[in-house]
Amino acid sequence: MRGVPVIGIVMAYLWLLLGSGVSAAAGLRMGAIASIFPLTDIVQQVGGEHWDVTTLIPAGASAHTYEPTPEQVRQLAEARVFFQVGLGLEFWLEKLVRATENAELVRVDLSQAIETLPAPSPEVPSPSRKGTGHGQEQLHRPSARGDHDHSHMQTGADVHYWLDPVRMQQVVSHVEQVFVRLDPEQARLYAERAQRVRMALEALHAEILRQTQGLQNRRFIALHAAWTYFAPRYDLWQAAVIEPFPGREPSPRYLADLARFLRREKVDAIVIEPQLTAAAAQALARETGARVGMLDPYGGPGVLGRESYLDLMRYNAAALTTLLQ
Repeated sequence: MRGVPVIGIVMAYLWLLLGSGVSAAAGLRMGAIASIFPLTDIVQQVGGEHWDVTTLIPAGASAHTYEPTPEQVRQLAEARVFFQVGLGLEFWLEKLVRATENAELVRVDLSQAIETLPAPSPEVPSPSRKGTGHGQEQLHRPSARGDHDHSHMQTGADVHYWLDPVRMQQVVSHVEQVFVRLDPEQARLYAERAQRVRMALEALHAEILRQTQGLQNRRFIALHAAWTYFAPRYDLWQAAVIEPFPGREPSPRYLADLARFLRREKVDAIVIEPQLTAAAAQALARETGARVGMLDPYGGPGVLGRESYLDLMRYNAAALTTLLQ
């Protein structure tokens, strides 16, 4: 007889849950993973308290050179959805997903939400191609000599679209659609959150436009082609790259050609990144007298001043503006 009141309490609790439109499972935060921190922050803002979003690639690492660990296998094995940059950035993903044996994992390629730009050629720009700051100047004509380590062409789209706040508004809409499909009961909340994020990104875009508007010097070279989307969005020119293949040291011939390019075009700004070694960039700066500035494509928790997507982009805009002044 003593079991009856207990059963009654349990039934009453379940009735209250059902009556309020909440299921027992709904109280649990669903697991999502994004490959890089900028996506994690955006996804978490849209998902809110209903999702626990983690980053696969830790702060300080580059997706171009990253190698997954057993811990990442475990994380993906427990996740409901994985958001990837796509376009080949996560070149290790297929093997990693197979290792998880998570048949329920939903994979979302966020590059499908945006219009891509072609990856720059892995060549020092020809003298005949001077940038005007309007985007297409990044598609450098390859050298006819083809006698150094980087003679073959990169193909396909550039992957660094997350560094463009305008394209990221389209990414937000894609994330919203995914969450609504996976959790339709919370569709209204996801729509409201997504709208707030899009508005914040639009305000960020306007802020960076104002910040870069008055620059007279609008040209720089980058350690690698991280700024292919950012530069033309703000009428800047990523004139060349030091590492056409991230994580691979450029050949001496390539660096010599690049030094001649900097002198000829009077490009005096070099952008480096905390995730990749800057030895070649520093050597090039010493040889040409160019100034060096640190930009960060990733940011992450514990990275001072870059612990959210908005802060990361403000940091980059301020650092580049200072370098170009």
